[in-house]
Amino acid sequence: MLGCFGIAQTVLAQSGMGKLTGKISDASNNETLNGVSVSVKGVKRGTSTIPDGSYILALPSGTYTLRYSYTGYQVKEITGVSIKAGETNFLDVLLQTNTQQMAGVVVTASVKKETAASVYSMQKRSAAASDGISLEAIRKTPDNNAGQILKRVTGVNVQDNRFIVVRGLNDQYNQTMLNGVPMTSTETNRNAFAFDLIPAAIIDNITINKTATPDMPGNFAGGIVQINTKDFPAKDFYSVLIGAGFSDQTLGKDFYADKRGKFDILAFGGNSRDLPKGFPTNASRIPIVYMNIQEQTRYLKMLNNNLPPVNHGPSRPNENFQFGFGKTIKLRNDHQLGIVAAVSQRKTELIEQETTAREPIFSEQTIPDTLQGLGYYSENLRYRYSSDFGAVANIAYRFGNNKIFLKSLYTRVFNNQFIFRPTLFIESFQTAGAAPLEGYSYLVEQKSIFNTILGGEHRTGNNNETRLDWNVNVTANNTQFPDTRNFLFARDTVSSILQNNGNASYRDALAGGSRLWSGSNDLIYGGAFNVTSPFTFFYKHLFKAGMLFQNRHRTVTGTGIPLTRLYGKLSDVLAPESFSPEDAQVSTISAAQVTSSSNYLASTGLLAAYESIENKIGKKLRVIWGARLENYQQSLNVYTPTYINDFEEPLPLINQAGARTTFNFLPSLNVVYSPVSSINVRAAYSNTVIRPELRDIAAFVRYDLQTFSLNQGNKYLKSSTIKNYDLKFEWFPSAGEIISASLYYKQIKDPIEYARGPAGTDNEIFRTPVNAGDAYVKGIEAELRKKIDFIAALPWLSHVTLFGNGSILRSDVKRKDIKNEFFDYVGEHKLTGQPDYIINAGASILLFHNTFEATGSFNRTGDYISELGSSDFTRSLADGTLIQKVPNYRVRSRNLVDLVLSQALFNDKLRIKFNVSNLLKEQYILYQDLNNNNKYDTPVTIDKTKLEKNYKDGIDNTPFIIKPQRTYSLSFAYTF
Repeated sequence: MLGCFGIAQTVLAQSGMGKLTGKISDASNNETLNGVSVSVKGVKRGTSTIPDGSYILALPSGTYTLRYSYTGYQVKEITGVSIKAGETNFLDVLLQTNTQQMAGVVVTASVKKETAASVYSMQKRSAAASDGISLEAIRKTPDNNAGQILKRVTGVNVQDNRFIVVRGLNDQYNQTMLNGVPMTSTETNRNAFAFDLIPAAIIDNITINKTATPDMPGNFAGGIVQINTKDFPAKDFYSVLIGAGFSDQTLGKDFYADKRGKFDILAFGGNSRDLPKGFPTNASRIPIVYMNIQEQTRYLKMLNNNLPPVNHGPSRPNENFQFGFGKTIKLRNDHQLGIVAAVSQRKTELIEQETTAREPIFSEQTIPDTLQGLGYYSENLRYRYSSDFGAVANIAYRFGNNKIFLKSLYTRVFNNQFIFRPTLFIESFQTAGAAPLEGYSYLVEQKSIFNTILGGEHRTGNNNETRLDWNVNVTANNTQFPDTRNFLFARDTVSSILQNNGNASYRDALAGGSRLWSGSNDLIYGGAFNVTSPFTFFYKHLFKAGMLFQNRHRTVTGTGIPLTRLYGKLSDVLAPESFSPEDAQVSTISAAQVTSSSNYLASTGLLAAYESIENKIGKKLRVIWGARLENYQQSLNVYTPTYINDFEEPLPLINQAGARTTFNFLPSLNVVYSPVSSINVRAAYSNTVIRPELRDIAAFVRYDLQTFSLNQGNKYLKSSTIKNYDLKFEWFPSAGEIISASLYYKQIKDPIEYARGPAGTDNEIFRTPVNAGDAYVKGIEAELRKKIDFIAALPWLSHVTLFGNGSILRSDVKRKDIKNEFFDYVGEHKLTGQPDYIINAGASILLFHNTFEATGSFNRTGDYISELGSSDFTRSLADGTLIQKVPNYRVRSRNLVDLVLSQALFNDKLRIKFNVSNLLKEQYILYQDLNNNNKYDTPVTIDKTKLEKNYKDGIDNTPFIIKPQRTYSLSFAYTF
């Protein structure tokens, strides 16, 4: 089939013909126009738009003037439209409604101006206040996935390159939509969508709606992130991209990890890390913890001996490959078939040097000098091997006033980390005279997401102005953590594993020597139906209504095997011959706990309906108002698989069962005043809601080896309700330019935040969600994108574009007594995830007849609380004031500077791009403000020769410091 398309393109070129395609919309409301007459001055050729506003016109090579006319609209002529043989040009056009004074007037514009005008047209005419980034802007960045791209959008802060904070509101306060379908959480331990799952190669545009309208999901407070993958191609294309890169502190250094599978590079980890077939899991009739020592030994010998790291040789360059294809086929009776397909693959290797310092130990004396030392300190080498694979296939068929489409997305992400801790101090393990410790950890994460949408758009009524659209969709999310291994060693002459930890706590048993298998599966299916119809009452108004349903089913399972009393060299510790009834066994202290709390079944059901009316009052005022009704049901069962006599399969013995149903009435109002066509003044009010994620309400314990903490849900957690107030000014001075400023204020009742703190006799660190006190969030946002073409004396500056956006944010959460087994209350604080400011800025310059472009970008986000600490207090180091024993965890601000150089060759068919990321190489620092002065001071260090009271110097604790690296990449992209 692809060969036939290539032959057709060649025939078109040999005939001297080219194509012009595009979409025609109403300039006032962004509605596409059906039946617009498209003609060519001086040439007897023409066509008309189909119901979605698109058109295709074949023309001989040359330069033309196109004429667009439609009843009730001003005629527009576009000059300088160039057609080349064998190529497809695209031109989107905006038509203004006619008035009595303008009757008979023909509006003339250049092709350059008209093309650029469409860049911000959707944002300009949107009913809701929004910000976004286009495909053109994405190409100018070094970003590889949606998570990296989003940090360049106004008011957005990205954590760990995959979780977003919008307007200072953490990931659980934001909603993601993929091709118009609401997405659920991809994480097992937080209510968040991982944006690194979406490769940049398949993204068409990203928009973040920051105010609500009735047709949007009601469960957000920060923003709704709408990601659209590539749809009908604006022109036919084949494209290939090949790229490579490296990090300056990684390339060429020996890279250690576990044994790789042959398909790891494609993000298909394979089954080499799975539990052996026949190994007893917690779903077996007799779990391994209840077996006698001889049976345990027999099964333990089945496990892979994969503890020693493998040296894979010098670190290799990063790899990036993308292939894209797009084709629009014109059939009989003006029917059209559109095909877009893309495949992307990426592999990276990174060696990071990091320092981890946790668990500050305070004396009980009420004197200023209370810090005695740290309970955990390590200097680590982290070897990160990551790969991802993504594919998109979109097919659409247009016939008459109808369009049917099928959009499918499949993507996988594989993260394999080996952490070597050559310098390690853990107070709970250290004993007098004991050898120094070292640690080995393997963290493997495999994720996949499959999303497919079958939908349709239909036009009916007078002039086909009533639009019906519908979709049914299925999404499958899968996350697996196969064979997570963590072992501590006493570094002596035989490298034996740490002994005598038989009395260790739950946390210590897992940290000292353990292997874990866990994972989750989500199946989500749903559908939606919407109708949009205009009506006239003095002016043209718009009525919209619809309904949506979405059901979700989640299964979470886990098997943990804490191991003790193991001896021998590192290469022999897990060897089958090392296991014998005399010197190896599964820990009887915590194995039962691990297996019984590692499973749950859960489901949700959402049924929503809405009604919205857009009133046009006069020529300059639009009022969009309405309401959304949502009925939401949750059910959750934490269980232990239990066998009953004569039953082949286990039955779930329920440890915790719960169900809740909520009904929400969510009104919204948006007012848009346009004194002139280039200016909008927006005001908005809405009610929205944030519901707890399934994981957040489950009495389910999951151990996190990266932070050595226990994650557990909170059955008392409630939904958060939010009142949103917005005011925004937008000015579009010329095509492709914008200057905007906005104010917002939010009242949040029962905000959901995550907290860490000690609990229990063994002082384990628990991480759990809590409803903090009532909060407010307020802020100012501004955005600028402007060419410097207003200085007549320096005409070359017209090739320079300045762009930037920034936010100033403030928040406060009131003190609140809470009902939680780990915390008594949450003190007054800034809302988690909220910095004081966010800055994105940059400049681009076009040279050499617009074939070369250089773009520099700058990003800085202020310090913010990532997670809360405990409600236990001690005295400050500085002045004796009370501070938290486990202080809040804060991320320190840093400057990020990127540079992109791009050169186009061969009539823009070949594009060479060189990227440099993190030019300034500033450290990533997670710290705890021990002296309570709201800033980062010098880090605490310890005397590693002391077992107790090991405090040496410094002021603030640093749970995480990563030595920075600069990354370089080069890519070649060719479009046929």
